[in-house]
Amino acid sequence: MRTSRIYPISVAALLAVEMAGCATGPGASFDHSSDGLTELKAPSLSERPWQVPDLKNFASELAAPEKTEADARKDYELAELIDLAERINPETKVAWEQARRAASAVGLAQSQYYPVLALQAAAKYAREPVPVPLSATKGGFLDVEAQEASPAATLEWVLLDFGRRKAEVGAAKYQLLAANLGFNARHEEIVFKVQSAFYELSKARGRIDVAQSSLDSAVKVQEAAEERFKLGLATAPDVSQARQQAAQAAFDLESVQVEERDAQVSLAEAIGITPTTPFRVEDFSRLPMPTNLEESVEKVIDRSLEQRPDLLSKVSALREKEADIRRARAAYYPTLSLQGRAGGAFERAQIEADGQKLPWASTQQPIWGVGLALSWSVFDGGARKRKLEIAKSAREAAKHDLDDSRDKAISQVWRYYSDTKLAIRRLEVAAALVEASEKSYQQTFEAYRNGLSSLVDVLASRRELSRARFTQLDTRATVLQSTAALAFASGDLGPQLLNRNRKK
Repeated sequence: MRTSRIYPISVAALLAVEMAGCATGPGASFDHSSDGLTELKAPSLSERPWQVPDLKNFASELAAPEKTEADARKDYELAELIDLAERINPETKVAWEQARRAASAVGLAQSQYYPVLALQAAAKYAREPVPVPLSATKGGFLDVEAQEASPAATLEWVLLDFGRRKAEVGAAKYQLLAANLGFNARHEEIVFKVQSAFYELSKARGRIDVAQSSLDSAVKVQEAAEERFKLGLATAPDVSQARQQAAQAAFDLESVQVEERDAQVSLAEAIGITPTTPFRVEDFSRLPMPTNLEESVEKVIDRSLEQRPDLLSKVSALREKEADIRRARAAYYPTLSLQGRAGGAFERAQIEADGQKLPWASTQQPIWGVGLALSWSVFDGGARKRKLEIAKSAREAAKHDLDDSRDKAISQVWRYYSDTKLAIRRLEVAAALVEASEKSYQQTFEAYRNGLSSLVDVLASRRELSRARFTQLDTRATVLQSTAALAFASGDLGPQLLNRNRKK
């Protein structure tokens, strides 16, 4: 009879620890075994929708938070909206976690420089029949029963790998740098979105004021036309035309009120809150208007290439691909490792021959060993060559991506610089246009009331006044939006945010 049992204690211990961790560790809160996965199958028919199981747990994950940091009783200024968005927008938290994950990847790569120490233990029980010749014509066997246990500590330390680990650490650090720069870029994107949405909302509300003023003046003209018609000084077509202009002004007011609702939703989305969250904002009329651009466009372009985080992140990605090439080349060389093992051997055995058992014999002896191991892959079917080709191709793609991003950034700065410069010039012209239009309307309306001007002239001057006011409002919004876009394209938002945070 032959029996043999081996108990790998190290594996059993790891399994026990793993099961205990699943039951009581941090991962226990992520047990979603009741999410309708027990009898999950593919749809049975292609022409019918799949019957969705009960997924109430999924719906709870999608539920909006009951409380937000937005104060419904507060009138938020632009700077306060930016601060609110940076604190609660989920996109900043996603970018932050990506940067933290990249930092952990650096630690993971650096851990390869340290030795690996492991504890192992194995237990064995064996019973072996051993045939033994007793004479020239007769044989027998010995029944050997043995028990043994061998705990040991093993050590493995890579001493030389010709730059493989160094390249991995370098790639991980460049990846961390790119993630950190991406984190800053995400902040700047959110700030720019909040600024743009704020200006759009303020412009929409300003257009409501202009439309209301236009409606008031149209109603005033209508009343004057009706009064003159009662006195026999105006015709029925004149009154109908005045009423039509008043109705058109009322319709225009309703249209711009729809624009305000859409702008409110866009601002809430940019901040990172739901559109149902009540909040109020200040008007942009209090914001100072830029008067000129002191720097040349060439200086702004040079500064953007030095500080834009998205461009710097592209450079870091290129450096990461170069590190991948060095790592792929290092795979052609061998690795030299130090290996060691120390422990003990605990054994006992008993022999039975011809039905007679001998006494148990036991031993307890230390075991150890140390040496060097050289590992050199001689043939791998071209795998290393292909990995090196892939790394070189990725590096070239990253280089072309960097060139494309740089050219687009220069075009953005040039376009926003020109837009800002032209909008500033138009600001003074728009103010003069409003002043002249108001004066023309007042004089024409007084002349009409006194019978010295026609209704056509009054309606035309009123339309020109409304158009001039809309033009001035749009020009102010364009100046602020193009200035914000220029700061975003040039990378100036980054230093502004850092300086603002230092002052807190």
